[in-house]
Amino acid sequence: MSVKRALLMSTGERYVLLVSNFATAAVVSRILTPEEIGVSVIGMAILAIIMSVREFASSGFLIQRQELSREDIRGACTVMFILTGIIAAVLVSASPFLASFYGEPNLVPYFRVISVCLFLDASFFAITALLRREMSFGKVAAISIAGSVTGSVTTISLALMGFSYMSFAWAWLIGSGLAACLALALRPHFWMFKPSLSNWRGMISFGGYNGAIAMLYRIFDALPLLLLGRFVSPYAAALFSRTLLIGQIPDKLVLGGAMSVVLPAFSAEVRQGRDLKRPYLAALSFITALHWPALLVLSVLAYPVVEFVLGNQWIEAAPLVQIVAIALLFSFSFELNYPVLVAVGAIRDLFIRALIVFPLSGILLSAAVVFGGLQAAVWCMLVTFPFQAYIALSFVRRRLRLRYGEIAAALWKSVVVAVASTAGPLSVIFVSGSGFELSFGQAFGAGLLAFGGWATALIVTRHPLFDEMAKTFPAFRRAPLRPAE
Repeated sequence: MSVKRALLMSTGERYVLLVSNFATAAVVSRILTPEEIGVSVIGMAILAIIMSVREFASSGFLIQRQELSREDIRGACTVMFILTGIIAAVLVSASPFLASFYGEPNLVPYFRVISVCLFLDASFFAITALLRREMSFGKVAAISIAGSVTGSVTTISLALMGFSYMSFAWAWLIGSGLAACLALALRPHFWMFKPSLSNWRGMISFGGYNGAIAMLYRIFDALPLLLLGRFVSPYAAALFSRTLLIGQIPDKLVLGGAMSVVLPAFSAEVRQGRDLKRPYLAALSFITALHWPALLVLSVLAYPVVEFVLGNQWIEAAPLVQIVAIALLFSFSFELNYPVLVAVGAIRDLFIRALIVFPLSGILLSAAVVFGGLQAAVWCMLVTFPFQAYIALSFVRRRLRLRYGEIAAALWKSVVVAVASTAGPLSVIFVSGSGFELSFGQAFGAGLLAFGGWATALIVTRHPLFDEMAKTFPAFRRAPLRPAE
């Protein structure tokens, strides 16, 4: 029940953040031009790569550690601030060169403001890590929601006032400042900011692998945006960014809240000497019963979804969203693989996996962008995602002693549920005769049919998710309203 309460809190937080972020994207996409948004997209892609250095002081170190002392916490904070100072200095000093390279002088003031935001984020990183370790996700949710909603309101307000691309930077500054103040109010542990490098070897041992993994991932993740911005146009980078924004809606709906709970929960299982095979397979079954149907329905309804969320001026993203949604079907285990391998102490496996998948995928993606442009970059994902999924599952299988037959047995019912969910929307498209470009009314009807097909398939197949839902909701109603021990 402690995990279920934490999951409820975390999922509620993620849904609020999702609504806030998409509302911001929908409104700002109608206020600013794609070129203005492109400046922010390029800036955030560069920042994502540089910020991966902070993962050398990962919060995962505090969450998974068997015994945690004050010195460990102070040491993690100290390393985090040192790395943040290095990042901020590099960002500010390199901003003129980056602005010249991309032909965007606006990147210089953008990076100056962002460098201050990094210190505000670092000020509450240890507090949120400790709250997650303790499964206190209600307080984590309060901090995240306060910062995100404040940032969203500020972004929209500044965009309307004519701050253009700088709306994102100033909003981040204000939102991070509020979140930092709230975190310190909830946990006024100012002792953690006293410099210390105690147990730095343990942090480097964990954070070294974790930082290298994060760096490889961030480079791969930002690569298409940077290449499109340099070799095609900021508009192409913005279009690719908005394509991913829509394509990842199911990920954020289904996986966002669960994943922040999984690492603490898996780590607690390991500390108690339990095997992770059963909970891992159960999690795969639950995730795919939600994730796969949502992605397939999104692929079918991409045109009305893009028009509703971003506006008609971004309709070029719709056919790209259809491709991305299909490619993301192979990402069903991605968010689970990291916490399960960290929990069993296999951080080195994650590093080896990253060395295999990200350089090869990056080379393919780079070639696609340089020689084929935006369309080729999106089609390339149909190759890179299955490849990454196969390699990732290979490492998990070895650690948990999983057989492919066991994975198939956990997933076949989800396949049936996913197919049943798309039957209704496809019938609407066939009857309408207008192809995928449905009206909002037709899309709403297709969505209702998709939900009906999904629910029916859950019941008919006796999917584990249906049984879990039947057990969980009465349990929540009877659960005492007190913090989980």
